[in-house]
Amino acid sequence: MITGLVVSIQGAELQKLCKARAAHHRKRAKVYEEQIRGMKENQIEASQLTNGDPVRNLQSQLDHHLDEAGEMAFIANHLESREKYRLERADLAKLGICKGRGW
Repeated sequence: MITGLVVSIQGAELQKLCKARAAHHRKRAKVYEEQIRGMKENQIEASQLTNGDPVRNLQSQLDHHLDEAGEMAFIANHLESREKYRLERADLAKLGICKGRGW
């Protein structure tokens, strides 16, 4: 018996999903990188309105997306394509299939 929401998926399909998610995070990282570059070029400084240093905040987001992209790429490269995987809601959220929030 399976308890809770669990999805079965073939390794090859999961590999594709992980690679797509890694690409998504690389794309987001590039956007943050461009925003940081623009702020530095325009000499945008920290203010109380932004709760601190906007460049540092953007850098944090950039780092997060690069970490996520690396993790997804690693997972994709180490899956057994012929195996079947069981994914729970948190796994589906990590893949961007559903929201990470509760029901």
